[in-house]
Amino acid sequence: MAGAAVLSAQITTKFRAERERIEEAIGRNQNAKGLTEGEILHNRLLNPFASSGVRIQKVLPGGSVAVTVRGDFPAGTMILSERDGVAISGAALSTTTYSARLTIPPDEGPGFVRLWGFTPLGIEGPIAVALVDTLYRFDLKSANGYTVKVAPVEKTFTFADNKYARVKYQAEFYKPGDAKPFQTVVGDETFDPDKAPYESHTPYARLDISFSYSTTSPQAEIEAITGKMNDPKTTAAERNDLLVRLVAIQQKMLEGLTKLQTDPASLDKEQDDFGCGLLQLYPSRGGAVEGVIICGKNFNDGALKVTGTMTQLR
Repeated sequence: MAGAAVLSAQITTKFRAERERIEEAIGRNQNAKGLTEGEILHNRLLNPFASSGVRIQKVLPGGSVAVTVRGDFPAGTMILSERDGVAISGAALSTTTYSARLTIPPDEGPGFVRLWGFTPLGIEGPIAVALVDTLYRFDLKSANGYTVKVAPVEKTFTFADNKYARVKYQAEFYKPGDAKPFQTVVGDETFDPDKAPYESHTPYARLDISFSYSTTSPQAEIEAITGKMNDPKTTAAERNDLLVRLVAIQQKMLEGLTKLQTDPASLDKEQDDFGCGLLQLYPSRGGAVEGVIICGKNFNDGALKVTGTMTQLR
């Protein structure tokens, strides 16, 4: 059910403070054990969690998930959630396994939920165990009257390359007073399990969406054709027609690349005159959001600052 997004404070403020306290205790343990600098540096290269065998589970805001991970957990190992809002209950730790139930706040933002392990002698590191699978609609406007409507075109995140999580979004750009968009672009919101939430000047994690091509581009048509060809409901005859269309588009793209070799300035002009790609949004309380869209140098001096609202769709 769609509703105004009222995000929890998911920046890792409490986690970072607790991590600093633990690392101070680790330093005292290392001194007491007489570890050499080389041993300390070696430990910093290790991770207490096993590198494989973890199935990352999708979870909706307000839901919970049971997780079990393997690793090397000597006595005194501590396990923390990187996200301040995620509650851990029923935790059980042995020297080789850790299990617990993670409860996600109903207003938690998207991205990976990572656990961090800290051993008494300085082996520490994260592991991604879940993905908050939530999507939003953004209604944005610039001070000089441009309107930008951003919404997902997929229903859930998918895992790419058995690692990254991605979901496709579409952005419509409207000139002041116009009822029809003059440009529509498509791109991905992507999360990396090896990276912490994006830093923000608000108490909430920054949201990034990277738009890469317009809906009228050959790339968009190729993607649509590929999707239809992979649909098991598509008949053999329809698949043959799609293949013919795909070859024609690829040939057109090849001709375009040949033209660019003789006229590279044409691509530069297209990028400079619009070129809106990276959208960086900073959520606040009550569903308010502010941010910037990085554009070509000739479009609004290269950056479109926007404010507006975000609505949680799932």
